[in-house]
Amino acid sequence: MLAAFAVLICSLAMFLIELPYHLSPTIKVSPNHTIYVIGDSISAGISTKEQAWPDVLTDISHFKVINLAKPAATVQTAMDQIEGVVGTNSLVLVEIGGNDLLGNTDSKTFYVQLDQLLGKLTAGKNQVAMFELPLLPFCNGYGQAQRNLTKKYKVKLIPKHYMTDVFGLKGGTLDGLHLSQKGNDAMANSIYSLLKTD
Repeated sequence: MLAAFAVLICSLAMFLIELPYHLSPTIKVSPNHTIYVIGDSISAGISTKEQAWPDVLTDISHFKVINLAKPAATVQTAMDQIEGVVGTNSLVLVEIGGNDLLGNTDSKTFYVQLDQLLGKLTAGKNQVAMFELPLLPFCNGYGQAQRNLTKKYKVKLIPKHYMTDVFGLKGGTLDGLHLSQKGNDAMANSIYSLLKTD
């Protein structure tokens, strides 16, 4: 009886700790603000046949969205994309880290590089929101790095279900990972639902 109660308390505590990371953030943006996207092939696309979700977002929202994402980008190579973010007080959406997770970047290096990336982005007084990575088993270090650094830099964290819902959508991907047009449309609409104009 006592053991069952202890398990219940532990489960409740874990639920309460995890709950905030599943709630949808509100991202305030002015109609005249530019939205930049830093990312990899999920945002850049792998085929000219599909319209990437940042471009779809432009069409459905009428915001000016500049897609700086590059196929095969990692957190380290995304530093080059930052050069395309001009001015201040813009919104920057960061979709990066999947190639680090699937490649040779260990979680400690990932933390250091992501720290540099977010530090540079937020230094320009830009509002930054980052997609939380769907994690593979035994890869919690990457997720913890994201969560710790979003707190450090006051970056909005977009819950991982925004990506997994699209990945799990029937016909949402071309190969189980890269988005089909249906997936790009769904991603754009889900992000648009988070944007609130001042």
